[in-house]
Amino acid sequence: MLFQLSEQIVNGLVTGSVYAIVAVGMTMIFGVLRAINFAHGEYYMLGTFGAWVAIEYFDLPYPLSVVVGVIATALIAIVVGQLVMRRMVGMPAEAGVLATLGLALILQNTVILLFGGGYKFFNGGYIEPVTIFGISLAEQRLLVIVVCVLVFIGLELMVTYSRIGKAMRAVSQNIDCCAVVGIDVRKIVLATFVLGAALAGLSGVLTAPVNVSVYGGMGELITFKTLPIIIMGGLGNVRGTFFAAMILGIAESLVATYVGLQFRDTVGFATLMLVLMWRPYGLFSAQARY
Repeated sequence: MLFQLSEQIVNGLVTGSVYAIVAVGMTMIFGVLRAINFAHGEYYMLGTFGAWVAIEYFDLPYPLSVVVGVIATALIAIVVGQLVMRRMVGMPAEAGVLATLGLALILQNTVILLFGGGYKFFNGGYIEPVTIFGISLAEQRLLVIVVCVLVFIGLELMVTYSRIGKAMRAVSQNIDCCAVVGIDVRKIVLATFVLGAALAGLSGVLTAPVNVSVYGGMGELITFKTLPIIIMGGLGNVRGTFFAAMILGIAESLVATYVGLQFRDTVGFATLMLVLMWRPYGLFSAQARY
């Protein structure tokens, strides 16, 4: 019984790591734009398809396909950011919602038109099992956890010590004051958006060997998984996002095992309602962004 519980907690940490890498990009984008990016899950999908194309059409090894997937996602995000996201600065939140919903439909249907709507087998990754403290898991799952930790450490160092990181923190706190002192707000918004999209693409590439199959609509579920995470973590709070993602990942794993797999996808919003009844502003302060 204890061994099974430990195993499910480890599985939950893997799931939480995937959610955390995706959600941190969404929460950073919210921090600078004050709008939810409903197309965020599509960048998760684009990263996965970028890696799949690299493996299937160019016969590249998995490590190179990871690089291709992330770069392809970042390039698409640059175009989208220049055409759409930079124009959202100072706009009402409703405009951001409508714009990103439209982008989600465009990106999803473009991929379906190019590659078809069926499931594709992802032939890559590290699937050999490893045993840690008696718990067996695939190398890819361990890699996901390690990369998640490294990503959050890197983000913490970037926003604390780098020039652009400090500018991101400033824009997340007061856009008008940043414009007055000479910070190029639109440039910071674009950089934040591209970084967030690239992280979503990275998460998709890392998860693809675990999911085994890829398809054009795979980003929708990820978007709605990350929404309760960023709200529970405190909108715009990066550290809160990490802990909220881990809580959700473990909760989903335990519910799937002890209650039923069919209830797994309801856990996020059920957990969100319970958290908001206790702490209406989330587990962590929304004021402590980044």
